[in-house]
Amino acid sequence: MTTDSFHHHRATNGTVGLHAVSLGDGPAVVLIHGFPQHWWMWRKTMVGLAAAGYRAIAVDQRGCGGSDIPHGPYDKATLAGDVAAMMDALSVPTASIVGYDHGGGTALALGYTAPHRVEKLVTIEYAPPGFGYEMGLTAAPGNVNWQLAFFTHPDVAVQFIAGKERELLAWYFWHWAYNPDAVDQADFEVYVRQLQKPGALRGGMMHFASVFEDMALFKGWAEAGRLTMPTLGIGGEIAAGIYGEMALKALADTVRGNVIAGAGHWIAEEQPEALTTCLIDFLQGG
Repeated sequence: MTTDSFHHHRATNGTVGLHAVSLGDGPAVVLIHGFPQHWWMWRKTMVGLAAAGYRAIAVDQRGCGGSDIPHGPYDKATLAGDVAAMMDALSVPTASIVGYDHGGGTALALGYTAPHRVEKLVTIEYAPPGFGYEMGLTAAPGNVNWQLAFFTHPDVAVQFIAGKERELLAWYFWHWAYNPDAVDQADFEVYVRQLQKPGALRGGMMHFASVFEDMALFKGWAEAGRLTMPTLGIGGEIAAGIYGEMALKALADTVRGNVIAGAGHWIAEEQPEALTTCLIDFLQGG
C-alpha cells in the first residue's frame, strides 16, 4: 500500500470543517496527531495497521492539517467532539483510539465523554494537565520544555514566530529526538507548508493555550470516575519514557506501558515499525 491508496474524508462539527484520511478495512483505529504535525505523521503506522487487518483513520485536529482553523474553542472536550463527529461521518460507532502528544489529551477526553465509543485507548508521549503536563510549564534547571508556557499565550507566540515557521520546526524536530535526522527533508517540507498557512501557527498554539481549561476538565473527570477500557501508555526512550504509563495509572483501571527503544518524542517518525508492532500487540491481545 502507498499514499495513493489513502482515502480523504470531510465532516463538520457545528460550523468547523474537519479532515481525515483512512486506509484499510476491519476494526477501526482512530489516530490523533500532536503539534507540529497532522495526519501525515501516521502514514507509516497506517500502512502497518491496514496490513494487519485494521481500518486506520487519521484525523486532522481543528487548527491543523486539512481541518478548519477557528478562533476557538480548543479545549479537549471540544476536540473530542470533533473526533466523534468524524466517526459519525464515517459510520464508525466504536473504535480503538490512539492519541499522540496533545492528541493524547483528545483521546483521553473522548474516553471520558463517550466511553461507549472507545474500545481501547492509547496515549503516546503524553500526560494530561493536572497529572504531569504542568511540570513542563515551570521554569527550572533542566526543564527542556520551556516553550509549553510560552505557547499558552498564542498571540504573543505568533508575534515572535510568524515568518520563522521553518526555524521553529528545525528546532522542534531536533529537540528531544533520539535520531535528529528521523524527519527527512521531504517530510519536513510537508510540515512547514502546513504551518505556513494563514492562521495555522495560531491554531497550533491554541492546543497549548487550552492547558488551564483542560486541567479543570481532567481533574473533574478524574474525580467523577476512572476509565475502565484497556489503556496503554507509550513513551520514547529518551523522552516521556515510563511517565505516560504512570499518568494513566492515576486515571484508568487497566493500564499497560511500553517504552520504545531508540526513540525520543517523535516515535512515529523515529521508530515506526516498533510503534506499529506495539499497537498491534495491544489491539490484538492487551
